Amino acid sequence: MSIWWVNTGARFREQKEAGALWCPNRSVRKDKSLGPPQWHWSIIQEVRAGEFVVVARDGFIEGVAVAKTTALPNRPKPHTFPDQDSWNSEGWLLPVELITFDKRISRESMSNGLFRYAAPRSPFRIDEDGKIEGNQVYFAELPGADAPEFFERIRIALEMQRPGGLDDALATTAETPESQPHGVKATTREAIIQARVGQGQFRESLMTMWASKCCATGLEHKNLLRASHIVAWSAATDHERLSPFNGLLLSAAYDAAFDAHLITLNAGGEWENVAGLKPEELNQAGLGNLEDQKVIGLKDEHFEYLVKHNQNARVKWAKLQ
Repeated sequence: MSIWWVNTGARFREQKEAGALWCPNRSVRKDKSLGPPQWHWSIIQEVRAGEFVVVARDGFIEGVAVAKTTALPNRPKPHTFPDQDSWNSEGWLLPVELITFDKRISRESMSNGLFRYAAPRSPFRIDEDGKIEGNQVYFAELPGADAPEFFERIRIALEMQRPGGLDDALATTAETPESQPHGVKATTREAIIQARVGQGQFRESLMTMWASKCCATGLEHKNLLRASHIVAWSAATDHERLSPFNGLLLSAAYDAAFDAHLITLNAGGEWENVAGLKPEELNQAGLGNLEDQKVIGLKDEHFEYLVKHNQNARVKWAKLQ
């Protein structure tokens, strides 16, 4: 699963009223002839049902959309668009459930400290002063390990203004068969919420898998154990959100460091200090003797998730080989 970014620009209200995101499938040249679409239009075809789209405009974040289906091809421009609109009249239509802020929030406040690495086709760039600026693109995938953290900041801000709004949207989209690519029964609203905060069925499965102990340190105090997703909840399918193989039972310190991609776990069960934390920092954080805390009991099913975590951690800290 991916987390997406859409810059609706002047067409925000029209797309909100249509209940869908729309972009043309052909570009219009100066002589009015048709050319191929821009990459940041055609990429909308990669969105899957149930994925999140951060909806932006003019340097602000307007809300979050949840895709109801994949993008529908060769659809006419929504009637809400102005007649004089310069875009081609036919394109891709992505039906969404949109939850908007009562008072929109700035992109800068949500992205502070994130996306400090170069990524192809990113919606962001770093200017000469080190500030994050938006690229002139309509639709793009949010890149790397920072995408879930960026989304989580937005989700928390949205929950403060619109309590339960995103959960309601998720429940609606979870009912569509297309949001379950593996043929798994749609996750219930309660299970989705519980899995996000490391509770419910997800936590119980991890407690069983790891014998109610931190898989790194052996800590057994249940109140100090966290059910941690390997691939973040916001970037996972409903199946992955509940799969115990997409999780580790960790102490609070390990959970925080792992979630922030400061450390990662390789296929051999060995922890890697990807961020290059100093020995005194590791000790102060409760991560001392990291190299000795080998995880025993990983299964083959864990590896696809761990590979993604490894890659994201290395990109974030510029240590990709």
